[in-house]
Amino acid sequence: MKTIIVFFILFSVTSFASNESMTIEERRSLTYFSNPFLIGDWYFFKPAHVENDYDVLHISLSSNNKFRIEMIEMASNTAEEWEGRFEISQDSIRFDGNEDESQIYHYQVSHNRLYLNGVEFFKVVPERIIGSWNSELVSGEDIMASNVKSLNLKLRSDFIFSLEVISHTGKSNHHIGYYYFENNDLVLLYEEGEQESTFHIKEDLLEIKNEQFDMYALLVRQ
Repeated sequence: MKTIIVFFILFSVTSFASNESMTIEERRSLTYFSNPFLIGDWYFFKPAHVENDYDVLHISLSSNNKFRIEMIEMASNTAEEWEGRFEISQDSIRFDGNEDESQIYHYQVSHNRLYLNGVEFFKVVPERIIGSWNSELVSGEDIMASNVKSLNLKLRSDFIFSLEVISHTGKSNHHIGYYYFENNDLVLLYEEGEQESTFHIKEDLLEIKNEQFDMYALLVRQ
């Protein structure tokens, strides 16, 4: 395949960390992935002054170390695709296609930005997830023991969340941090720690479950 972006500078590295050695149990948790902020859909939009054969570059990275890259040309509504497996070290990522030579890039990543050899990509959240969600039902032995009455969760398009927990006495607790997700797994990452749950969205209803803390919440989009 052609070089992904013509102004990337390729270089070699000596060691990579792969998730191949993880146990099956560890693979079930996104928090065990070497750098979970990498997981998701990343987009580069070509500036108007740059000449290239495509307008949008879309990179999808998953926790099972698979990638898919689309080079999209808007006028003809066509895309060139490349997929395979990737491995990461502390600051480098290697893409291995089925029939193509490996491509290696220096990377930096935050909760919503990815830089490959200095080129900036933006992480995108599906519209169905973004919004303010207020609980209609909160249940579970552990959460009831904590005297929790309701939850207010806001998930923003920049992968920042805010969570308000209100007790039966009216006392409220606030958490602000970053979130990431894959399929039906959602992780809230904040200063005091992290919480991983499964979630399901149907229209304006958000269902969250956490078996570890015996928690179930049904929230409605506001």
